[in-house]
Amino acid sequence: MSTDRSATELAADCERYWLETRVPRKTAGEMRAELEQHLDEAMSEGKAPSTVVGPDVATFAEAWASEQRSRTSGDLPSWQEVKSGVAEQKRNARLSLLAYLVGVAAVTGFGYWIGKGDGGMDFEVWRWVWTILAVVMLIGEIFTAGFFLLPFGVGAGAAALLAWFEVGPAAQWITFFVVSIISLFYVRRFVHHQDDHEPTPVASNRHLNAKAIVLESIDPAAGTGMVRMESEKWRATTEGEVIESGVPVKVVRITGSRLVVTEDDGS
Repeated sequence: MSTDRSATELAADCERYWLETRVPRKTAGEMRAELEQHLDEAMSEGKAPSTVVGPDVATFAEAWASEQRSRTSGDLPSWQEVKSGVAEQKRNARLSLLAYLVGVAAVTGFGYWIGKGDGGMDFEVWRWVWTILAVVMLIGEIFTAGFFLLPFGVGAGAAALLAWFEVGPAAQWITFFVVSIISLFYVRRFVHHQDDHEPTPVASNRHLNAKAIVLESIDPAAGTGMVRMESEKWRATTEGEVIESGVPVKVVRITGSRLVVTEDDGS
């Protein structure tokens, strides 16, 4: 890889990190242009990119971002999550969930609009039929694999909601089928996405038994934990007790985007 190409990729990686960690898009573009200028100047003098960004690119990128970030609250992705694409996957998953919820709400609202005022009917039976069906489906999902019953449980729940608002059975059935189909597509996509992004054995084995230092206390119950492994920050969890900040740990495996660690006894 040429030096020019390395500098270009470095600037692109930094810009991607800035955007994912809530630096405004215009500001991130200006920061990238400034970084590229500094890198070009360094290369013209025969210097390496590390003379500009230092030995740890992640620390450099965060230092620049922290000065420009409009808000710092919330859970920001680490450099490793951004560079590996995990942060983008999480963002896309959130957008997919939002689109799914909006779709379900829109279908239910449409069912209410077309079926409201269908008077002269006894809604009591339909209310309990749909409610019981939804509960049975959702409970059944707990004891089965594959998320097969969940979409129909959601569809029955939407139909039950319409029944309690005295919407006609025709609209209830339409809502049940459409919401169930939407939910089925969403769940299948979710499961397929999870399968596609499971860590490969090669990627997992590369970090087995690697040493790291705890930066943020690792508490499995609270879902918190951050370690530094070499020059990179990783989310971490443990199967044992809480591990406090500053404690050396050892990687035993990788689950998703998190390292599973245990205290390093020096062995």
